[in-house]
Amino acid sequence: MVHDSDHSAGARGAVDVVAAPLLHLVLDRPAIAGNVGACVRLAAATGATLHICGSTLDPQDRELWRPGLDYWPLARVHFHHHLSDCLHLLKRPPWIIEVGGDHAPWDVDLDDGDVVVFGPEKGSVEDGVRYQDPARILTLPQQAGVRSLNLSQVVAVVAFEATRQRTKRGGATADAGKPI
Repeated sequence: MVHDSDHSAGARGAVDVVAAPLLHLVLDRPAIAGNVGACVRLAAATGATLHICGSTLDPQDRELWRPGLDYWPLARVHFHHHLSDCLHLLKRPPWIIEVGGDHAPWDVDLDDGDVVVFGPEKGSVEDGVRYQDPARILTLPQQAGVRSLNLSQVVAVVAFEATRQRTKRGGATADAGKPI
């Protein structure tokens, strides 16, 4: 696997890390391999690029990544030592998905190549990033008493909202007529 400015190309050949995919899905310190594996599948299915930042999971342990194993060659996946390294490389203001934001992902325009940061399963996106621009904090509405949603489910909701918006703008989607 790769770190920081290096990138993996999988079966697609050379991939430019800053090319405009559907979205740059950025996982900040993910701790559950199954969630990351599900996000790898999602990236392959939607044309998003997945960035894994500051994870303590071993990128070489293929058994750990089993949920996404067959999809790694089809996805653009990048590992970064720190969230700040990733955001510096991408050079775009991030949308932050966090409990308590004022807007949902469908309330804003998600443009091709936008950066969306998702916090770790047990915590929040680091304060320096989260509070940089409070207007860019997005949340998924949920019933009172529910602490949070599963990371990979939230990533899927946001990625498919971006797909819906792209389609509405007349943009192409990967095999739009095929079920995923």
